[in-house]
Amino acid sequence: MQPETLELLADTAQYGAVALIGAFIGIGELVSRYKDDPYEAITNRHAITYTLLNVLASTLALLALKTMNPADAEGVLLGEGPASSRVGYTLLAGFGAMGLLRSSAFNMRVGNEDIAIGPSALLQVMLSATDRAVDRARARVRAEMMARTMDRVPFEQIEESLPQLAFAMMQNVSEQEKQDFAHVLSALREKKMDTVAKSISLGLSLSNIVGQGVVDDAVTALRKTLAAAGDPRFTAALVPATPTAPEAQEAPVPPAEPK
Repeated sequence: MQPETLELLADTAQYGAVALIGAFIGIGELVSRYKDDPYEAITNRHAITYTLLNVLASTLALLALKTMNPADAEGVLLGEGPASSRVGYTLLAGFGAMGLLRSSAFNMRVGNEDIAIGPSALLQVMLSATDRAVDRARARVRAEMMARTMDRVPFEQIEESLPQLAFAMMQNVSEQEKQDFAHVLSALREKKMDTVAKSISLGLSLSNIVGQGVVDDAVTALRKTLAAAGDPRFTAALVPATPTAPEAQEAPVPPAEPK
């Protein structure tokens, strides 16, 4: 293979590697903020824009290093030539650009808040806009899915059992998350809301920790278990009324014939 072709392939691999570093860091930030369904969050067009911003920053950093760097004693540009030099500059450009984007020159006090002045301010604006856009896109879907899950499920019958079952189904829920949810549940009990609306709110808060799928499975298990146990309250609320068979219905009385 010609040296020019090898050089082109090496440069392509470098830019591809720094682009992956920027993408993974941007995606990692978004995944940590949407635990109920990370895949749906990161495939939103606004989340993709935020990810591409990180990719652009990392690739531009590598381009700047390649363009501005002088050659060594043998005339080879730093960051090119040996594989070790390329790997080092790839990591420097990728992680250096991510660190620079999240840095600030100084903080300015505005009212009761500290405002960062620097590249991090722009990134924070982008991240906040992405959060709002993804939240708006996910809000309707989440509400519809949870309304179906909590159909005819009174809050008083699941407020204790549903969180306990959902947390038991999971293996990596921290004690801090459980304690924080206990505060959310306590506040929800005091709200003056319809019992089904409370159930939906409970499910949405719980799905932020364990995900929609786990909440669905936990509610299904409660339906089957409590109905099979003969709990009259749960059965009456969750089991649809069986329609009366036509033959069992009282036959209509024919009108009396006139005399």
